[in-house]
Amino acid sequence: MRFLVVWCLFTGLIWSADATLEVVKGVQPLPSLVIEDGSAVENEMSQKMHAMLSADMNVISLFTLNENYFHVPYEGGVAAANSTNSHYVLRFRLAPDGAGGVRADVKLLQNSTEIFVKTYLLKQSEMAVFLSHSIAYDINTKLGGAPLEWIKRKVLLVRLTGARRSEIVAADYTLSYQKVLLSGGMFGFAKWANGEQTDFYYTSLSDFKPTIYKMSLINGRKEKIISSDGMAICSDVNQDGTKLLMTLAPTGQPDIYLYDTETRGKIQVTDFSGIDVSGQFMSNDKIAFVSNRLGYPNIFSKAINNSSVTQLVYEGKSNSSFSAYQDNLVYKARDTSGMYEGTTFNLHLLSLRSNTLRPLTSGGENDFPRFSGDGQAVLFIKQEGARSSLGIIRLSYNKSFSFPLKVGRIQSIDW
Repeated sequence: MRFLVVWCLFTGLIWSADATLEVVKGVQPLPSLVIEDGSAVENEMSQKMHAMLSADMNVISLFTLNENYFHVPYEGGVAAANSTNSHYVLRFRLAPDGAGGVRADVKLLQNSTEIFVKTYLLKQSEMAVFLSHSIAYDINTKLGGAPLEWIKRKVLLVRLTGARRSEIVAADYTLSYQKVLLSGGMFGFAKWANGEQTDFYYTSLSDFKPTIYKMSLINGRKEKIISSDGMAICSDVNQDGTKLLMTLAPTGQPDIYLYDTETRGKIQVTDFSGIDVSGQFMSNDKIAFVSNRLGYPNIFSKAINNSSVTQLVYEGKSNSSFSAYQDNLVYKARDTSGMYEGTTFNLHLLSLRSNTLRPLTSGGENDFPRFSGDGQAVLFIKQEGARSSLGIIRLSYNKSFSFPLKVGRIQSIDW
């Protein structure tokens, strides 16, 4: 009975992945891949596993995928008759593991020769969708693809659900898996507190003053960090989790503050009569942030212990969101040229070392970019009318995919 419950939940989670290819530029011919279901019995769950693997194989961008469904015996090295022309065959077999969970046997064949074989065990039914992501990660590693650690990480998002109502949700990058962490109030920006994704910071707007809390996913414990009049947001966390960048407005004027999680002390990093928000670490002693010093939102940098400020972006207007990774920035800009119909907000990649600029999106409203931990991918929010989607850009492959949110509207995201 327990296995049947796991089986049903597994089925419901996997089917919801719905990738839409947004941008493909400069694509070179890729080796072909076919995915085959080698389960003992062809059923709805194995078919949906096939669909999920197809989505992941598209996103890792190493193959030209044959998306037809084939059911063949798992043992043996010969591909299905209709897929013998493929360079690679990915074959899987799902079966009960004898302990109430699911066992997945997987192998990758190249020209009928096995080059990768592994068995996966699924114990937590709610994490079923990450099984496909783990398979994709391992195959990408085997074939030497661009770093893909992000595919196994959870996305933290704030979802607006109604008037002064929102939820904080943990999801996978396709939005197939979604788990509500907080609901019943109005919550602002949420940020992972550590690389292990066991804790996160968030802003409560239901308190008397905007208040930043830290919540543990292990025991559900909430810890009040700081309150501030007008605004209180944790915008970035350093690598070891000991320093936070916050936007606070204790006198009504928003500025960037550096907060020490061990001493619980803070220092003011910016002091401007206008608006300074959204600080992000560029190094241990240097930050980037958004300011209206030019009369419109733009992106600047400064050393934490120095008052000198440097403008970083000279192209585009309304540069109100960005993400920094080493010497690279990805930022939002308003485009009103003849290239686009009406006013659009697109993302651009700027190298601070070479000063080269590369457009990443082309149309619509694209916002809140976030680099992956290795700088190889960008996560972002795409708004199309009342619908929100989670977008992901593979920088090494010039490809972008989007995954629509079925309910609500995404306000912010973190990786």
